[in-house]
Amino acid sequence: MISIGRSLRWYNRYEEEIAFSVQNHFDFMQVWFKDGEIKIDNVAEPKEEFIKQKGFPIILHALFDLQDFDLYGDRLLEIVKYLEGKDVIIHPICHKSQLCSESIYELAKQVKNFSEKAKKAGIVWYLENNSVMENFHYRKEELAIVFSEDSYVEQLLDVAHIDDYQHLEDIIAIKYPKCLHVAGKHFGCQHEHLSLTKGDVDYQMIFQKYLKNYNGRIILEVIDSDEEIVLSKQIIDNAIKATC
Repeated sequence: MISIGRSLRWYNRYEEEIAFSVQNHFDFMQVWFKDGEIKIDNVAEPKEEFIKQKGFPIILHALFDLQDFDLYGDRLLEIVKYLEGKDVIIHPICHKSQLCSESIYELAKQVKNFSEKAKKAGIVWYLENNSVMENFHYRKEELAIVFSEDSYVEQLLDVAHIDDYQHLEDIIAIKYPKCLHVAGKHFGCQHEHLSLTKGDVDYQMIFQKYLKNYNGRIILEVIDSDEEIVLSKQIIDNAIKATC
C-alpha cells in the first residue's frame, strides 16, 4: 500500500503543520533527528512526548555520521519504540571523520550492527543514498558494498540525489526501494530539493518505467510554500494513478 508523507517545516508551529497535512491528505510527516535530538523549533522537551501527545503519525529521519550509529543509535530506536513507530530512516554522511576509501566499509559495518538492533526491536529501517555533493554512499559500487553486507536494511531512494536516469536505474537494480524521497532538481546541479513543479525530473515517467507498481512510503521533501507543496503532491498522485 502506498502512503504519502511530507517533510515537517520545523520552523512552523507543529499544530499548524499537522492541520495542513490533514487538510491535504498526507498520511504522515517526516521529522529530523540529529546529534541525538529531535529537530523541531519551539517545542518543549522531551519532544518525543509532545509528538506522541499530538497523535499525528511521523517517521524519524536521522542524519548519522559514521560514529553516530554508536553514539545515538540506541536512543533513536528507543524513541521510535516510544512513539509506537514501525520504521525509521538513516541518512549517512561522513563529516566528522576524514572521508577515504575505507569509509564505505565502515558504513557497511555500522549498517550490519544497527540492523541487528533494529531487527531485535522489530523496527524496519531505510538507508538513504547520497548525491554527488556528499561523494559518499553515492556511487552504485558503494551502495552495492553496503547492501551486500546486510540484507535486513531497506533502501530509501532519494530521487533528487540522482545524476540522471541511468544513475536511477543503477540504484534500483542494486536494491529495489521501499521508501522514496521525492523533490524537483536540475540534472546539471549537484544538489537541489525543489518543488516538483521545477527542475528536470519527470515523475510520471519514473513511475511508469522505473518504479512501476511501486508499493511503499513516498515522502515529499519540499519545504516550500503551501501552494507548491500541494501542487507537488498532485504531481505524485497523478503519476501513481497513471500507472494503475
